[in-house]
Amino acid sequence: MLRRRLTLTCTVLAAGLLVPGTAASAVATTETAEGVVYNDHNGNGRRDAGEPGIEGVAVSNGLDVVTTDQGGAYSLPVDEETILFVSKPSGYMVPVNEVQLPQFYYLHYPNGTPHTLRYGGIEPTGPLPESVDFPLVEQDDPDAFDALVFADPQTRNSGEIGELRQDVIAELVGSDAAFGLTVGDVVNDPLSLIPEHNAAVAEIGIPWWSLPGNHDMDYDAPSDEHATDTFKSVFGPTNYSFDYGQVHVVAMDNVEKTGTGSAYRGSLSEQQLQWLANDLAQVPDDALVVIATHIPLKSDASTSAGGNTANLEGLFDVLADRENVYSFSGHDTSNSWQMYLGEEDGWTGAKPFHQQVLAEVRGGGWTTGPIDERGVSAADMADGNPNGYYTMSFDGTDYTARYKAASLPADFQMRLSFSGGEGDVTRVPSGPSGSGDFAEAVQYHPRDWNGERWAIPTVTANVFDGGARHTVEVSIDGRPFAAMTRSAPVDDPYMTTLRAAYLGTPEQPAKPEPSSHLWTAGLPNNIAPGQHTVTVRSTDPYGQVSESTTQFQVVAGKPASR
Repeated sequence: MLRRRLTLTCTVLAAGLLVPGTAASAVATTETAEGVVYNDHNGNGRRDAGEPGIEGVAVSNGLDVVTTDQGGAYSLPVDEETILFVSKPSGYMVPVNEVQLPQFYYLHYPNGTPHTLRYGGIEPTGPLPESVDFPLVEQDDPDAFDALVFADPQTRNSGEIGELRQDVIAELVGSDAAFGLTVGDVVNDPLSLIPEHNAAVAEIGIPWWSLPGNHDMDYDAPSDEHATDTFKSVFGPTNYSFDYGQVHVVAMDNVEKTGTGSAYRGSLSEQQLQWLANDLAQVPDDALVVIATHIPLKSDASTSAGGNTANLEGLFDVLADRENVYSFSGHDTSNSWQMYLGEEDGWTGAKPFHQQVLAEVRGGGWTTGPIDERGVSAADMADGNPNGYYTMSFDGTDYTARYKAASLPADFQMRLSFSGGEGDVTRVPSGPSGSGDFAEAVQYHPRDWNGERWAIPTVTANVFDGGARHTVEVSIDGRPFAAMTRSAPVDDPYMTTLRAAYLGTPEQPAKPEPSSHLWTAGLPNNIAPGQHTVTVRSTDPYGQVSESTTQFQVVAGKPASR
C-alpha cells in the first residue's frame, strides 16, 4: 500500500530543521509534539477516564504524516509556524464549532504571524502544550452519501452576504448532505467578512470545510509564506484531507502569492506534493481520491499563470498509480467546464483524469443582472450559466455531480434560445428571474420569397455545466430526437440579448464571454404555419437526463422586411 515518495532536499542546521521553501537565514527551532487521538464518547472535547485512544489515524504537521499507535498516540516534529492536524477517518467525525467549522487542527505559532497584517493574521499561541490531543466522535459514514460544494461565494459586503443567504442558503437549510466544501474565494478581499459569511453558511446545518482562493489572501503579507495566515486563523490548514465512506477528499491550496498586493499564480509546491504523497501512503489504492483546489489544474481556455496550475506534472506523478481520481475547482468567473485529461496532457493513469471547473455561487457577480421581487440579482455567469451550487453524490468509488441553479427548479438544467430566420428572433426575457421565461413566441418565415431562401433559424441549448461527454438531442413536434452539434466556444445568444436589453442600467448583466457548453441545431424549413414544439434532451456522463420544452410560431407569407 505504500506509494512511491517524492525526493525533497532538506538542510539540517544546528538550530533546527530547514523546511523546503524557506530561506537559510530563517531557521526555526524544532520541537516534538506529542498527543493522542481518542474516542470522545461524551462529545465534550476533552479526554475523560475510559475514553480510549484510536489506532491508525493519520496525523500531520503539513509535511510528515504518521499514524497513531495502539493507544492512539503520535509524535511529530514542529517548528514555530506549524499546524498539526488529524485526517478524519471514515466512521468518525471531528468536532465542529458554533458555525459548523471542523475543529481538526492545532495552531502552533508561539510568536504569531511575524508581520503586522491588516486583518490580523495568527495571534501568538504560546508554548507547545505537553499533549496536543484530538477528539473524534463515532458516526455512521455510509458508502453512499451526498456533499454540497460551493465555488466562489466571493461576497464583498454584508449586502452581498444577504443575497447569498436569500438566493442559495435559504433553500439548503436542513440539508441531509454529509458535509459541505467551499473551493476558495470565500469572500472578495475584505477578510473581516469571514465571520459573517461563516454564520450565514452555518444556517445550512452541516459541517463545512473550506480552502482559500486568491481573494482570501492577506494582500499586505510580504510573500506567500504568510499570505493565508488570517484564513488559517479561522479555518486551520490550507492543505488537508478527510475520509467519508470510500472517498478520500484532499483539499490543496494552489494559489501562490507572487509579489506585493494581490498578484498570484496557480502552483503546487514540492512540499505540498511531498505531503500529498505521504498522505496517500495511508490510503487504500482502490479508494476514490477527490482533489479540491481553487484554481483549475489545467485550462483549455486560458494560458495565464492565474488560470492554470504549475507543477501539474508533479501532481500527476504522485497520483499516477491511483485507480480512481476526480478533481474539481472554481476560480473561472466566466465559464464552467469539464475536461478529461490524458497522455497529451501529461496524465498516464489507467483512466482519463476528470477535472471539473464549477459554476460559481456568485455567478457573474452578486449585483449583476435583472433584479427579482426579492431584490436578488439574476447573476448569470458570462457563459450563460446561472449562479448556483453542486450536489456531489458518492456511492463507493462512483460519483455523480449535479448542478443546481440558485432559487430555481431542480430540473432547470438548460436554457433554449433561437436566432436566425427573419432577422434576430432570439426572444427577449419577460422577467428578471433568470428562469428563461420570455414575453412572446418565436416567429419566422420558412418559405422562399422571389427565389431567395431565408436563413433557417437555429435553436441553441445552453446545457448548464455541460461537457464533451454530454449527449444533446432535439425533437420537433414529437419527431424522433436528432443529435445537436456542440459549438466551438461562442457567446450565448441569451446573454447577448439580455446584455443588450439592460445595458447601461443598474441591472446590467455580465458581459458575454464564449461558452463551452452550447449545442445548436437548425429548425426544419418544411413545417406548416402555426405553433410548434421543440424539446431538447441532455444526457450527462452519469446517465442523468434533463429536458426542456418551448414553443415557436411559424408565420406564412412574405416577411415584414428583407
